[in-house]
Amino acid sequence: MTWVITRLVRLTLAVLVLPLLIIARFLRPIVQFQVCVVGSQRFGHLALEPEMWLANQKICNQRGRPRIVNVWSLGSRKTQSNRYLVTLWRRRIRVVPSWIVSAVLRAGEIAPRLALKRSPLSIHGPKNALDVVSQQCPVPNDFTEEEVDELQSLGVDITRPYVALVVRDSSYYAARGESEDRHMSILNADLKKFVPTCEYLVARGLQVVRLGGPSSQRLRQAPGQADYANSEIRSPELDVKLAMKCEFAIATQTGPDAVALLGRRPVLYVDVLRFSQFFFGTRLATWLPVKFFDPVVGRPWSLSELCKSPLLHAKDPKVFSESGIEFLRVDATELRESVADYADELAFGVDEGVNRLRESINQQLSSAMGSWGQSQFGDVTAQVSRLWLSRNMGWWVPGERRLDGWSR
Repeated sequence: MTWVITRLVRLTLAVLVLPLLIIARFLRPIVQFQVCVVGSQRFGHLALEPEMWLANQKICNQRGRPRIVNVWSLGSRKTQSNRYLVTLWRRRIRVVPSWIVSAVLRAGEIAPRLALKRSPLSIHGPKNALDVVSQQCPVPNDFTEEEVDELQSLGVDITRPYVALVVRDSSYYAARGESEDRHMSILNADLKKFVPTCEYLVARGLQVVRLGGPSSQRLRQAPGQADYANSEIRSPELDVKLAMKCEFAIATQTGPDAVALLGRRPVLYVDVLRFSQFFFGTRLATWLPVKFFDPVVGRPWSLSELCKSPLLHAKDPKVFSESGIEFLRVDATELRESVADYADELAFGVDEGVNRLRESINQQLSSAMGSWGQSQFGDVTAQVSRLWLSRNMGWWVPGERRLDGWSR
């Protein structure tokens, strides 16, 4: 019975907004209204969908008639992944209550000729927006005294540089009372693999703060490293501030890493598998590829072989888990060494030989991705890990000049 009443209320609201759509139809030569519905139930989408849209508008610099008016929906309060981030966005964009936007969209289904255009939103791009446009989201407030004290109780000195650690597991679905699809587990990572990396970073003088939601995987509490994700001090404000103000992030593609990119912080992505869901369109991203090992030929695919495979564009994890390909990831030692080299690169830069090789690889990727890649990312500008290249380029990009004289 409740379901029937809900349907009737929604239908009534849709009918009531039809006159507004009629008015908007007559105004189209002068002003056009577009609806932007953000995937606010996911932290990363709430962070970057508005950012990418606004940045792309800056790039396009559209002027003249008709004027475009964007009407934004950030979802209902109960589904929003982070209320503080919603508050920040409300300072920047024209947000309308979600029930009104839902009624407008439903009215458009009733009368398609009156329907407002729904703007496609993307978390990835295109047009290399993060590289060429400054941050569009309002800057978060400084840490409050209370937040500073709370972080201090966790062993984090916010006046010193820290690295954000973001490790994907099944906790997102568990927090929603859902079971993760068995194919999704191929995207998860083992936190234990990151322990030597954390120890190295602390020895280097950096703090490590693990971000994300509560998880059965726990980071060992030790001087210089804190498992904020499993702490009692978690808050929407700290979730945003810690990600946007870190020195750099180490991530396996989930939620908070997108918030770090929002703050234009560099991110090292570990074991990149799904190219279709990666941030190829920004120099802020450096990545360690997964090796696609083909048991039929008894060796991993080269980059050119991967570029010819349907897995280059695949999105559904089921496609990967049922492909027959083995996905070989870096081990704990390789990861620690790669992070050490990445930290050196951030501090001291790289020589022109590395840049030329990376540019050649990115051109090959851009060519293989074609028009789809341009619409998804723009030009490929993400950087393959220098250390990973030095150790694997002989089979991954055969024919390219080796990084002679450089090793770690």
